[in-house]
Amino acid sequence: MTFMNKLPTVISCCFCCFLRAGTVMISIFSFIVGLLFAPNANNVRGFWDMDPVLSNYSQATETAVQMILGVISIILCIASIMLLIGACCNMPILIEVYQWSAMVYTSIVVILFFILAMFCFFAHSNCFLAGCVLVALIFCFILFTAYFIIVVNSLRMSLKYLASDEFSVIA
Repeated sequence: MTFMNKLPTVISCCFCCFLRAGTVMISIFSFIVGLLFAPNANNVRGFWDMDPVLSNYSQATETAVQMILGVISIILCIASIMLLIGACCNMPILIEVYQWSAMVYTSIVVILFFILAMFCFFAHSNCFLAGCVLVALIFCFILFTAYFIIVVNSLRMSLKYLASDEFSVIA
């Protein structure tokens, strides 16, 4: 029994749609979030640029943070595609891959955003608001990821239950 089997379950996504439809929406949303940060992998200006935050520090620090964000965002995009395939084709293992990928992605983003927020609060005197926004983003990432993992896990558990030998129709 894995850690994911012990998570709470829900019967619908966002109180309005079935688990499979909610999982498809989650995969699309995760893919879009991954695309927002993916251009930073090759130092091309993406939708989010860190030049104002790290302008007083070395280019190496900025490049390292952008590369890490870009690489894990590409991994999130790949995991989102795997989630879409897993939800549409009834493949619980692909859904579980997404769950672990989402947890790793959120952990790394939280660490990076926390480091950037500390730069904003303590190293720079003119970006207090940016630090507050980064802290708010940290909380949003954690809450969304927790909810997404619970919804996706509910679909995975229902697929595993329906595929097991224990489930039989009594006629």
